[in-house]
Amino acid sequence: MKNIIPAITLLFCAAILLFACAVSKNSIVIQKSNSENTNAEPAGCFVQLNDGSTKQFASLELVTGVLTTPHLLGDSKIIINSKDIKAYQDKNRYAVSAKLLTSNKAGYVAVETLPGFAVKVLSGKVNVYCRKYYNGSNTAEEYFLQYGSDGNIIAYSGDVLINMVKEDTKALEYFNTKSKVSPKSKKILVTIQIFNNGQLITRN
Repeated sequence: MKNIIPAITLLFCAAILLFACAVSKNSIVIQKSNSENTNAEPAGCFVQLNDGSTKQFASLELVTGVLTTPHLLGDSKIIINSKDIKAYQDKNRYAVSAKLLTSNKAGYVAVETLPGFAVKVLSGKVNVYCRKYYNGSNTAEEYFLQYGSDGNIIAYSGDVLINMVKEDTKALEYFNTKSKVSPKSKKILVTIQIFNNGQLITRN
């Protein structure tokens, strides 16, 4: 009997240890799965070079001016030209180059980004980008849609948007309503927000 009790105790401890390991393993799998579903760029300031590699900076500043070719300044000393990168993120925004956009419009305006770059304004299942360009008389905005983080960034059209949100009844109904929404871009953004979140999220 004296020999049986320690054996039972040993088996009981082993069972607890195996259970704990299994729970830990499952937790790791769940955590990994959740992280794989996120759609976010790396944190901090960085540029993505044409070869796909990423270079981090403590600070990234847009430099413009009369007789100055717009460029980025990394850590207040490193000059980065738009032709050498396809995306960048500073403290305020993430922007992608015209190289990644499907559009025939030329973007020569450098207001908040490098010329021709589009800023990500909504993130989720469908990402929305906005680019400023000169239409011959003034500055206009052009919107782009991207399904998932790896999809093509396509110039907005009603057909493109409908195709992306067609499985969401609420988003589709809102977009197809006859009521006038001003500015026109608001209808695009609200439709995608409903699609991404399942409902419209308002901020007070």
